Amino acid sequence: MLRHIYFFIDEHGRSPVEEQMRDLSEKDDMKVRAYMKVLKEFGHNLRRPVADYLGEGIYELRPAAHRVFYFFFMKDSAVLLHMLRKKTDKIPTNDFDLCVKRKKQVEALKNIKESDI
Repeated sequence: MLRHIYFFIDEHGRSPVEEQMRDLSEKDDMKVRAYMKVLKEFGHNLRRPVADYLGEGIYELRPAAHRVFYFFFMKDSAVLLHMLRKKTDKIPTNDFDLCVKRKKQVEALKNIKESDI
């Protein structure tokens, strides 16, 4: 079990994942939030089909056609870095690179905001 789920905060004080979640349909938003709750409950023990490890410390939650990228932070927390609607079987390189960049920013600056999950 994780103690906290955090949102990444960019240099403008915005949370890209939260903003994308606001644009989802009510059904998709509920699905993403349900997966976030499962992440909080099972943490490091979460496996496919709910989550998957992508490399370089980056994982993905897999709610339907959406992907929410995260990493484990300070042993008992996770930080949600990026979200996209998946259109192909492969994660675009630029999206993965963005996740790695944001992970490094969080590790250096701790620019995060706690979620309500």
